[in-house]
Amino acid sequence: MLGPEQLNFVAKPNPIFLEGLVAIRVSEQMAKDLGLRDNQVIRGVIENRGDLLKLILNNREIDWPGSKRFKPGDRIDFRVEGSVYGRSLKPVPSAQPSPVSPSMAPSARLLSLIYRPDQAMVTAQLLQPASLSGLLTQLAASDQTQQLSQLMQSMGRLSPEMIKNALVHSGLFGEFLLSGQSHTGPDLKQWLRGLLRFAMAQSQTQAVVELEAAIDNLESRQLDSLQAQLNRELSYSFTLPFVDANPVEVQFERGPYDSEHGEADWVINLHTESQELGQLWLKTTLRPDNSLEMIMWAERAAVAQLARTATSELEYELQSFGLQLNKITVLNATRPGLDPALSSPGHVVDVRT
Repeated sequence: MLGPEQLNFVAKPNPIFLEGLVAIRVSEQMAKDLGLRDNQVIRGVIENRGDLLKLILNNREIDWPGSKRFKPGDRIDFRVEGSVYGRSLKPVPSAQPSPVSPSMAPSARLLSLIYRPDQAMVTAQLLQPASLSGLLTQLAASDQTQQLSQLMQSMGRLSPEMIKNALVHSGLFGEFLLSGQSHTGPDLKQWLRGLLRFAMAQSQTQAVVELEAAIDNLESRQLDSLQAQLNRELSYSFTLPFVDANPVEVQFERGPYDSEHGEADWVINLHTESQELGQLWLKTTLRPDNSLEMIMWAERAAVAQLARTATSELEYELQSFGLQLNKITVLNATRPGLDPALSSPGHVVDVRT
């Protein structure tokens, strides 16, 4: 099991040594040009310009005596301070990663999870009501049913609070909650591991393989979330299981805060498959002003047409939550796939529609 100490395998950052560095005095015009506000934190970069080291703030070169103590590429954070004498930029500690010693290097297990391609269907197929019922009967794990009832939702009574609880108990935060002694109930990974013990005790090889694959997929998602957090981003991928419908794969993403453009958009991806509707994908982009843009892919023409006719009702329902639907596109098609080579670490993928 991945514990908190394993999830945080990246070495703790060391602050840059800033003692003795003087603040930068800025004129009112410069403060206006840079869009500075009191107590704002702004990041600068040291760059080599004409064999001289310059501090670059918002694409503007600034002469700063302290730049000689750094090398090109170093980043320094400054806090904007106002006084009767005007504004100044005071250096504040910013995190720089320290080298990782061999003893702190990630294990083979962690590396395999980091570079493991997402296999959402493994978890989704396992959590289908029919599949789960058969597996519990096969393993005679009747005492696991009560815990399962706390993890599975009812599609007919779905609410925002139920989705929030499903995220908390999705297995993404299990170790964190346990470490803080604030765990309020079983999460999905704990439940799957309990079921895995039943399968191993009974030498149910196929069940062991399926359960281990689902657990690996969940732990890989935990690491994806952690890596996003280290990049000042948010990314949560989890499976929302139902007692009366097939599960839905959910993904929440948001980029880092940009000092120029403010908060980034939320992107919410959903995917499900059922005998009644076929495969469905929905991508929702939520802007900071609470406006929405949606695009839906439906394999079946009748389902796509049904979605188009329900657009007005959807717009009305969203307004009751203070959300404005600016645009919705419904396509009778399969959502375009992504070449696995483009999703490997170090690649940048444009996910805009």
